[in-house]
Parts: sequence; structure tokens; C-alpha cells
Amino acid sequence: MFTTTIGDRLAVLSARGPGFDQIRLVAALMVVAHHAWWGVNDILYRFSGGFIQLGLFAVVIFFCVSGFLLAPGLARPGGLVRFCVNRALRILPALFVVVIASMFVLGPALTTYSLADYFGSIELYLYLKNAITLMSHYLPGVVRHGHEAQINGPLWTLNVEVWSYAALATLSVAGFLRRRVLTMVSFGLVYLAYVVLALSPSLHAATAQRFLDFIGLFVYFIAGTNLYLYRDNIPFSGIWAAGAAGLALIGLAGGLGAVVLPLCVPYVVVYLGLSEVSGRVPLRHDLSYGVYLIHSPVILALLTIFDLSAGWLLALLAGLVTLVLAYASWRFVEAPALKQKTSVLRWVSSYTARLGNGGAVVPAAARGCEQSNILTGKIEVDPVRRSESALAPDLRSKVIAR
Repeated sequence: MFTTTIGDRLAVLSARGPGFDQIRLVAALMVVAHHAWWGVNDILYRFSGGFIQLGLFAVVIFFCVSGFLLAPGLARPGGLVRFCVNRALRILPALFVVVIASMFVLGPALTTYSLADYFGSIELYLYLKNAITLMSHYLPGVVRHGHEAQINGPLWTLNVEVWSYAALATLSVAGFLRRRVLTMVSFGLVYLAYVVLALSPSLHAATAQRFLDFIGLFVYFIAGTNLYLYRDNIPFSGIWAAGAAGLALIGLAGGLGAVVLPLCVPYVVVYLGLSEVSGRVPLRHDLSYGVYLIHSPVILALLTIFDLSAGWLLALLAGLVTLVLAYASWRFVEAPALKQKTSVLRWVSSYTARLGNGGAVVPAAARGCEQSNILTGKIEVDPVRRSESALAPDLRSKVIAR
């Protein structure tokens, strides 16, 4: 009989997973190598019969982690505003900086247009849609081998992530997270849709691509959420993790990737995130998001300026440059933004309270300050309230193509 559950492990770790930052950084670097070196036709793609490749698998890891880490922030009442503030401060500031830098630094350096034509093109300003996770792929005059070059194709997953946040928030408002069986039923429905779409080519072809994108990643997100909700019933076991990994490999080899991956991969990822094995390499900064945001423009610049070809040299150079820029993003954009959580939350809570009271000012003593975890590797546990007196089924090629 197992004596240690995921919930027990969380209690020992004080609700902090020692390995989640490391897992996400490895996943982000896998995406860099995917774009700069391996391409779609990698070893996992061939092993799985074309079901999934390493770049998409890395994105799956991100969604497993997010679903598990973000569930606690909405599992109890009163966390919706805090959840929205935290997610906005984590996602939007760095994204905005990368989009602006692409428009006003990368684009002018690479464009074949005159600067007057470049800055006068409506296509330039449409690229701003990326700052709110709505895709616009191209900048005026930026071409490679005679064709328009995608500037930052991997950003498509951020839109799916935002919709996953919205779905999780909706489940919270509807009370599903407090009655966890309803969240499990939701996972069952999403899982069923994922499997049916993967195994039915005709139905897959008739389904809107945006829905396929969402289902293909949200199934892993909500699986991670259920692992948290059922944490006191699920063993924390290396044997279970090894068994899940083995079952995933057998399923992939047998053409049943859609059936086994959503059931196996989230458990393995959560086990590694809570394990001391992944946490043995200490990370002082969470660079994974910056690496993911920045690497594609870096690869494009290296390809265009130095006329490099895809391979290990491009992957090495892109990885090194991206890590330096990701550190700068964390140091000067992401970490400062995250430090504003409490003040932004206080302002938003005050504003929404005034709206709820017909514009009346809410007394300071009636407001609670909410303290939440700053580092994204920490699980978003319930806020400490104090008065002021106390103070993707067929997503296999999208990591490149989108």
C-alpha cells in the first residue's frame, strides 16, 4: 500500500515544486532545437508514426505544468480576480516587449523595404495583435528565399493558453473545482473529443482548426488540474511514473498516442516537478518563458544575417543568444512585473469594489491585501488575507508552420 500521495509531497515541499522551473526550461530549449535543428521529422515523430514531434511534446509539457500549478489559485472562492491579475502580469509584459522589439528592431534590420515604406505599411501595425495573443505572422519586407518569413510562429500556443485560463476560470465560477468530480467529468469529455478527433480523419477534417488547436492542448492542461484536485488520492511514486512513461511509449509505438498520452504524460511531468531529481540543478531565475518568446526571432535573424542552415550550429548559437536575452527579459521585465502583483491586485480589487458599490469609495479597513507567490515555480496556494491594520490531435507540424 502506498503511504505517500501527491498531496503529502506538496505538504512536505510547502506547496513548492523543486523541479518545475527546470522542466520548463528543458522544454523551452527543446523547442529551440526543434526550430533550429531537428524540424518536424525527428525521432519522436518517426517513432509515433507521425502523431507528435519533440517540439509539440515540449508544448504539451508546458500545459501539463500550467494545469497543475494554477489549479490551487481557483480551487476555493475568492481567487478569480487574483488569478486574472497574476496571469496577466506573467504573460503580457514580456510578450509586449518582444512584439515591440520585433517591430522596431528586428524588422527594420531585416526588411527589404525602405524604412519609409516599412513604417508606412499597415502590416507593421497589424503585428501588434500578437501583444494580446492574436496572431499576425509577418512584418513588411521581411523575407527569406523570396517568401515572407514568419517572425514568431510559436506564439500561437499563447492564445490556446489564454483560452485554457478562461476555461479554468469558468469551471471555478461554476463551482466545478470545489466539486472535483465535475472537473473529472469535464476532463473525460475533453479527452473523449481528443481521442475521437485523432482517430477519425473525416471528423478531424470537418472540424475548425482553432478548436483542434484548443482541444489538442487543453486536454493536457485539465489533466494537470485533476492531478491537483485528486492529489490526496493519487500516489507519488517513481514506480507509477516509470510505468506511465512505459505505457506512453508502448501506446505511441502502437499508434494509440491520443489514447495514452493525456493519461500518462501529465503524471510523469508532475512527478518530476515534485521530485528532488529535477530540483538538483538549482535555478535562481525562471527563463523558460523568455526562451520560448524570444528564440524564433533570434533564429530568423541568424538565418538571414549569417545565411546559416538548420543544424546543431544554428541550434547552439540560437540557444546561447536566446538564453542571454531571456535572462535580460526576466531581470528587467518579468520579475519587476511580478513584483507588482500585490499593488495591482489591490487597485483592481478596489476598483471592482467601487463598481459593486455604485462608485462609493470602499474604506481601507474593509479591503484585504492579498499575498501570492511570485515565482511561477510555486503553486498558487490560497491567498493570505490581512486587514490593513495587520497589513494539439493534428498539431504535429504547427510549432514550425504556425
